[in-house]
Amino acid sequence: MKLRSVRGTHDIFGKEIKKFNRISNIVSKNAYLKDFKEIQTPIFEFSDLFKKPLGELSDVVLKEMYSFKDRNNEFLTLRPEYTTPMIRAAITNNLLNDLPLKIFGIGPMFRRERPQKGRFRQFNQINFEILGTKDFLADVELILLSNKILKELLPKSVIRLQINSLGDKKNLIDFKKNLTKYFNNHKKKLSEESITKIDTNPLRILDSKNEADIELSKSSPKIYEYLTNEAKKHYEDLKRALNMLEINFEENPNLVRGLDYYCNTVFEYKSDNLGSQDTLLGGGRYDGLIKVLGGPDLPGIGWAAGIERLALLMDAENETSSSVHIAVTDEKFNNHFLNLQKYLLENKISYYWNYKYNLKKSFTKANTSQASYIIIIGENELNGNFFTIKNLINGEQKELKLNQIFNHLNDKSR
Repeated sequence: MKLRSVRGTHDIFGKEIKKFNRISNIVSKNAYLKDFKEIQTPIFEFSDLFKKPLGELSDVVLKEMYSFKDRNNEFLTLRPEYTTPMIRAAITNNLLNDLPLKIFGIGPMFRRERPQKGRFRQFNQINFEILGTKDFLADVELILLSNKILKELLPKSVIRLQINSLGDKKNLIDFKKNLTKYFNNHKKKLSEESITKIDTNPLRILDSKNEADIELSKSSPKIYEYLTNEAKKHYEDLKRALNMLEINFEENPNLVRGLDYYCNTVFEYKSDNLGSQDTLLGGGRYDGLIKVLGGPDLPGIGWAAGIERLALLMDAENETSSSVHIAVTDEKFNNHFLNLQKYLLENKISYYWNYKYNLKKSFTKANTSQASYIIIIGENELNGNFFTIKNLINGEQKELKLNQIFNHLNDKSR
């Protein structure tokens, strides 16, 4: 048997796990600042949880879900997205008694798509949800939060916020009818894949990456023409608030998102550095979804972001390790090292030693790992009861007593 990973999956280690952990830490920090409560759900649910909300004829349900029958002849599905499991958890655990409910989660999702750069069949996703309010300020809060997280994670990247409004469910029904009629009248100009969607899910044609489809969609009916006065006011209030907060955005009338439960506000953050898979983060309103899942008739809004795509844009090349490397030049200095080891642990200073009594190899490892400091233990250090600490960034070298090391490593002026 030849050992290999399953197509579309990947192991996370080295620099990638550092980026993964950095993303998780920044997300969690910002979530707690905004009083979002963390939630974790099982990675598989009953298949019916996903079929109706996502759309029985959607690509996710028809082609991408990993579903199976268990020994009790019940159909289960590995979660392809996080919103419906989080709402299911809110309903079954009676979390909707105190509204609005603000929750977030981080975890793996599963979709059988064609693997591409930044797109895997098992991928990790961040989700934020606000349940129980129709106020446009909830839309603003989530966009503001996503904007802050992305700027903190990707300070050097150029990212674009696109927004649109899909209106309420009645707006969408009328819009889909006219969209279907339009695309049927121009069927010859569409790609084969989009032709199959005309009568089942015409909104997905607006999201096509095919150039002919994109060109044809430019002249298609626009959702804004079908919005009710209430939906228009919600959208205009959102735009006014984003302008006041100086959050730049583009209006994209063809922005629809990929799942059937969206209505009113939809938004995406895009990057020009990811090729065809250019969406970093996306979300919107799903008023009515909670009722569809068996809960009370409450509104909701949320967004999701793929950790793997965020990691692609993160600049980890020039990061230095916070770990201090140790160089022990001979076994007879082990007791001196043990005292240092105990001190570093008590002061919560991360360190690394390669178990090689070789100064040159220790320096090579420290430089390869981009460590900031190396602590040398040799004959002089033992006899003088001190430790030599070298700054590997500026070359500065000091001889310090054990109780001086913590302050030296944490001196921000260096």
